[in-house]
Amino acid sequence: MNIVVGVTSGIACYKVVDLVSKLKEDFNVNVIMTENSLKLISAREFFKATGNKVAVKLFNPGFNYRDYIKNNKRIKHISLADKADLIVIAPATADIIGKIANGIADDLLSTTVIASSAPKLICPSMNVKMWQNPIVQDNVKKLKKLGYYFIDPENGMLACGYKGVGRLANIKRIYTHIRLIMSKRDLVGKKILITAGPTQEEIDPVRVITNKSSGKMGYSIATAASLRGADVILVTGPTNLESIANVKVIDVKNTSEMYMAVKREFSSCDVFISAAAVSDFKIKKSKDKIKKKEKMVLKLDKNIDILKEISKKKSNKKLIGFALETKDLVKNALKKLKEKNLDLIVANSTKTLGKEKSDFMLIDHKLKRKFLNTSKLDIANKILDTLK
Repeated sequence: MNIVVGVTSGIACYKVVDLVSKLKEDFNVNVIMTENSLKLISAREFFKATGNKVAVKLFNPGFNYRDYIKNNKRIKHISLADKADLIVIAPATADIIGKIANGIADDLLSTTVIASSAPKLICPSMNVKMWQNPIVQDNVKKLKKLGYYFIDPENGMLACGYKGVGRLANIKRIYTHIRLIMSKRDLVGKKILITAGPTQEEIDPVRVITNKSSGKMGYSIATAASLRGADVILVTGPTNLESIANVKVIDVKNTSEMYMAVKREFSSCDVFISAAAVSDFKIKKSKDKIKKKEKMVLKLDKNIDILKEISKKKSNKKLIGFALETKDLVKNALKKLKEKNLDLIVANSTKTLGKEKSDFMLIDHKLKRKFLNTSKLDIANKILDTLK
């Protein structure tokens, strides 16, 4: 299989040498460099890493179109576009993102991208103020809606001296995403319904009852399922997370809204993964803002148990739930597994909240499997492996 890696003039381009070296172990890799990127790193570095000549110019010196027609030669940007099973742009500058989003093809890389029907993965890297620029953000959102995959930049010290979001994502993280995209799409034909994030129950017009869920686990499962070819619907409570390419997103606020959305979509899905941390309690909302008092008692009522209600309509569908506990993790997880008629439960402690890596346990009716210090994307794939 063939991967085309586009290298633009971000200072992080030297890191991409490691990426293409890793990819070369399993794929044929061709590198396209923009002319400005040559001012930061030599094309020879990528030639040594891939064994393939690096492409830079749209037309070679002395290009003669008549000669190409006469000898039936293929023009470079078309040949690379047709050859690619995946196009990765790393680092991706604001310039290349803007070009692609607006259909501009004025160099070899932008022309190849626009001429190719292969999946595209864009890994931005730039100054924090450039990344936050509304024009750049609009271009990113536009491309995500069109189905382009993104690995957003990370927070940290930048080469320009600023601190903030803009640093190229970790090379291992990019490599993992590429392997997922290039892996066998073993979930094609499956429709997976996923819930994510917290829910909010209003106390009055300005206050809510909620929890500490970031939504990252549900979003990771949705990302992995989409990359593996599934038709994914994500019902999400309020989060600060970016939308996911090729995933239908339904935004909700409270538990009742989430239940209605799940109930509406459940009949047409094959799998329901309940990763959301819903509010177990609700309160009768005050019409007006409650004034500050020395003491105030809130009377809470039990909320609808989404997973329990949906399990009554299970039929031949697969149900996967989560158990977040402070103690007796396995005991409580097994109880929930049986009571809610689940096929699998993912058990973890409250220490996992908000963390990128943590310990998880997968429990079904036959055995328990424990995974230590595992990323949310990796555990998402472990969960999805059980569906094959």
